[in-house]
Amino acid sequence: MTGTVRFFVLWVVAFGTVNATAQQQMLKDTIQGSSEPLVITATRITSKFSRAPVPLIVITDREIRRTGLLRLQDILQEQTGVAITNAPLGNALNGFPNPFGQGVQLMGLDPAYTLILLDGEPLVGRNAGILNTGRIAIGNIRQVEIVKGPSSSLYGSEAMAGVINIITQQPEATSLNVQLFRSSPNISSSSVSFGNKFKHSSLQVFGHQYHSGGFDLDPQLWGKTQDPFRILAGSTKWVYNPTARSQFTFSVRQNNQVQNNRYQVELASSPEIVAGKTIDNDFTAFSQWRLLLGKKSKFFLRSFLNQYSNESWVNKEKTGEPFDAIHFRQQFFKQEMEYQLPFSKGSQLLALAGWASDRVDASRYAQQPPLNSFFVSVQQEWKLLHDRISLNAGGRLDKRNDFAARVSPRIALSWQPDARWKVTASAGGGFKAPDFRHMYLNFSNAQIGYSLIGATALSDELIHLQQNGLLPTGANITPFLQNNPLKPEYGMGWHFRVRYAHQKGTLAIGIFNNRINQMIDLFTLPFSRSNGLPIYSYRNAGNIFSRGAEVEAQLRFSGNFSMNVGYQYLLAKDIGVLESIDAQKLFRRDPETFATTLLTRAQYVGLPNRSRHMGQLKLLYEDSDAGRFAYIRFIYRSAFGWADINGNNVIDDHREMAEGFLLVNLSASQQINRWLSLQGNVENLLNYTNPKYAPHLPGRQVSLSIFLQLKSTSSK
Repeated sequence: MTGTVRFFVLWVVAFGTVNATAQQQMLKDTIQGSSEPLVITATRITSKFSRAPVPLIVITDREIRRTGLLRLQDILQEQTGVAITNAPLGNALNGFPNPFGQGVQLMGLDPAYTLILLDGEPLVGRNAGILNTGRIAIGNIRQVEIVKGPSSSLYGSEAMAGVINIITQQPEATSLNVQLFRSSPNISSSSVSFGNKFKHSSLQVFGHQYHSGGFDLDPQLWGKTQDPFRILAGSTKWVYNPTARSQFTFSVRQNNQVQNNRYQVELASSPEIVAGKTIDNDFTAFSQWRLLLGKKSKFFLRSFLNQYSNESWVNKEKTGEPFDAIHFRQQFFKQEMEYQLPFSKGSQLLALAGWASDRVDASRYAQQPPLNSFFVSVQQEWKLLHDRISLNAGGRLDKRNDFAARVSPRIALSWQPDARWKVTASAGGGFKAPDFRHMYLNFSNAQIGYSLIGATALSDELIHLQQNGLLPTGANITPFLQNNPLKPEYGMGWHFRVRYAHQKGTLAIGIFNNRINQMIDLFTLPFSRSNGLPIYSYRNAGNIFSRGAEVEAQLRFSGNFSMNVGYQYLLAKDIGVLESIDAQKLFRRDPETFATTLLTRAQYVGLPNRSRHMGQLKLLYEDSDAGRFAYIRFIYRSAFGWADINGNNVIDDHREMAEGFLLVNLSASQQINRWLSLQGNVENLLNYTNPKYAPHLPGRQVSLSIFLQLKSTSSK
């Protein structure tokens, strides 16, 4: 352990911790007569789900159990307006495993703009802006909260599209849960969770293992689409209540993933097989002390540590000679204080202040200075007209050591004229600071040969390439030797939603609009390497927008049947491209006649990896008395742009599109007795596969799960 880690662990042992247990409680909705979760992510103040003033999706542990899914990304893609996307660059590495994984796209904004939280704290270790959700075991998740829209006023950088908060379990009674899982193709998993409540404390322990033999979607390519891998994960959470006014909690979590690497590379002489491993380690430790001040005011003191490392290497299989080796290690440490002060008639004030340190040690980074930041956030919530109107307004100031201070505001209003109708409107600003990759990356692909260089490292690396004869004669590097530091991206967004509730179900319709300015994007230098392959870097270039509408409906039929329908319509485009089209500066070539014509707005599809139409339909039959259910889900995603092939750098040709697809998932369960149940699942029933555009989908998977649940009737 480093000195910082030792200090953190000692601090935790000395002072204890707490984990915002209000996130874990459930209460009865007296209006609708159904169980309704308490939520905290939307405003950081615990409230009923129906009272949230911003767009919010809650996935409960019961819903997770019904799906029978073991990967968080598969559960997320079944939610309205949420898409799981792949990075085109990762799939361009022909014959290599995709190094980036899959990301979560909200409202048409890239995964880099969605903040992933674990029990309210941010996870680090992104690759190409994507955080691999496979690092999070779902066996001990209590609920997942998805907030749509700019949330930087509470959570800072990376929360421009929204926030996904994974909230883990808190023991309510002595319990033991065991799950055994077996699936095709060659997947096995097991998990165990133990919880116990004592007089003044509670303990939760969780362990998980997952093994995949890999799969191959394209026999024409040497090697597997997904190489074999295994995951070992564990976590412990301890809560201590020394008095009625104070509470301490401490939680630690470890996730270890080992993947085999074996693929073919093209060398100058002949193709050769390389083999090795990739090892991911993800460690988090969280602490919080909660103290009740006065009658209702609360004070929180929190600390959070996330250490992530990725070590990858391959050797030539015939000779054992090293071929490639990389490492990436990131450490994020944050401390903060929070004060909540309730006023009369339900109004509340929230004040938050803290600092964070982010450090990276990576083989592909030219420089690795620490990034230190300080933040202050204030939020006021008012309850008006007998709680019919809720007004929430606030802002956050962030100051990192390498850029000017940034203020992110947000205002949200909800109006409930009666028990059936609810209208919400919210608007806010968000930002995303340039990360280590944007500034210091210095990477040359070993097989394809291109270079990707961060903005801060670009000047020194170009000089190095020119001095070593790796640039063509006459390449003019002078315009790129000036220091042009990247600026944070800044965006604004708003959302309006109307919801109608009835005894038989609910209907909600919403519209949204987001705009991002000074977007950090890749650009190609006007000269190549001496091998003729391109050099890429980053710059603040262009503005984009995403806008659309969402419809969600839940219908409860008589008896044991219910239905859930969701749909999103999306437009996401580059404003600079639209301006160039209007100025008649963009052209396209017809794929059949090869005639060159001016590009029109109608021909411009929009930003890549966005589907104009996405929808889901869920049908549930549940007989609680008999202990059985059947659950079928249809997930549709329409065609989406992938990559430019005709040279005009926009998506405007049907050959540049990936076809839409439909996924059908089915699960059914039967309770054998009060502690044992069996569940069968068919994932991807229609056996949809696409190795280029959806390499994470292995085809049809049939699985069986055995659940053992032992729980005491009362806590100790």
